[in-house]
Amino acid sequence: MNHKKSALVRPLFFAALMFVCSMLQAPAFANIIPNKITITDPADSAKAEVRKMLQSPYFSKLYSATYHSLLNRMHKDGFLPESLTGAYEGMFPRTTGALVSLFIETGRLKEAELNIKTVLDAVKQNDMERIPRVIGKKGGKYVIVDDQHQIDGQAHVILAWARLALKRGHTKFEDDTWPQVRAIMSRTCDRAFFQYGTWSIEPGLVRNIAFEHSKESRMWDTWDLLTQSFVGASLQDMATVANRRGEKALASAWNKKLDILKQGINKHLVTKRFGDPVYVEMLLPNSNGGTPYYGLGWVTLSPIAAGWEGADHEVLKNTVKRMQKTALKKSGDLYWMPTDMYPDSAVSNEIIGKGIGWEIDFSNTENDYARIVQILKLIQVVNASKPIYMEGGWLEGSGYTLANIIKDTDIAKLQTAQWKTKDAGNGEQSAWWCWAMARLRKSVGLPAEPKAN
Repeated sequence: MNHKKSALVRPLFFAALMFVCSMLQAPAFANIIPNKITITDPADSAKAEVRKMLQSPYFSKLYSATYHSLLNRMHKDGFLPESLTGAYEGMFPRTTGALVSLFIETGRLKEAELNIKTVLDAVKQNDMERIPRVIGKKGGKYVIVDDQHQIDGQAHVILAWARLALKRGHTKFEDDTWPQVRAIMSRTCDRAFFQYGTWSIEPGLVRNIAFEHSKESRMWDTWDLLTQSFVGASLQDMATVANRRGEKALASAWNKKLDILKQGINKHLVTKRFGDPVYVEMLLPNSNGGTPYYGLGWVTLSPIAAGWEGADHEVLKNTVKRMQKTALKKSGDLYWMPTDMYPDSAVSNEIIGKGIGWEIDFSNTENDYARIVQILKLIQVVNASKPIYMEGGWLEGSGYTLANIIKDTDIAKLQTAQWKTKDAGNGEQSAWWCWAMARLRKSVGLPAEPKAN
């Protein structure tokens, strides 16, 4: 540029700049251009709303009452009655998986140990090599109320023990109970139930001969996703503990079985539907290679609770996305996720306590706070008449009752139906919900353990 021209342009430029600045300060321009521009992220706004809801009197009381109900009903030896209403007898060991997960979040590690110890002592006192379905107390001793072999419940206890061991580090309790838990883990993944090999009837999955399902309200003989998720998580964490204890060969054997299980899950419990790979709920035995059951529901959310995924994380994300797109229902102003979705697109008219908790936790980890707002609004209505959290709820009215199977054509008829609940304070459902709430509270800057009301 010519230096003479540059000398003339520079003063003109600064004069123009001063004129613009003075005009921006004028009242007319002040009304158009704000002094400070604030851009609000919708996700941050939803997160702030979640925090506000969690601090509301309703959720403060519900969470506190439910959490302290679990804590206070537990006996000094760790025995936890499953039901406050009498709907279920005794203590369910599967609840140990949920309760210990909760207590790890809130720092109640001694209570977690006591609850695990109760189950292991009951097994030892009754000369068993596995975990029963229900235990009780009589005359100061533990008794077996129901000895059904539910291998998913067994995996819940193993995983609880392993997670506590990894959380605390080496302890005397670990030394005292390692031989027993080690043996139960080995029995869980031998070929009696973990069916792997070259035969067509061996899909590389763990068979559950008494899977307690909400579908048809019965036990199923099946290879289900929940069992695979909790056995997989147990194998992974128990191998870590074994390595720490110097049992390298055992850890290696368990890791090899873990790889076999992952292959089985990806081959038989992942399918491409709707354009994306999603989880299959169950593989049903048919005297040969098994038949896929293409349902969805709380079972397909089980990797969230186990904290372990046998397939790529995208499969879980696709599964939840599919559930929310095809199964999420709206009644009035409330969105609700049915307990179960059937292969023909029918759904149940119920919601299940732990499934709600698991979806809360998934939404929390994926930063989907808008969905959490929907879930909390649902709970506030459905659980309004009970001071502690429910086992589950259902829409009743216009001829519809508990555990009905409905289709989209029925939804309009349910607009005037009323929400009912059952077994308030149910141990398993309450513990899983409290676990999700503890983790959610942490994510929005609130303490995991609530103050007693």
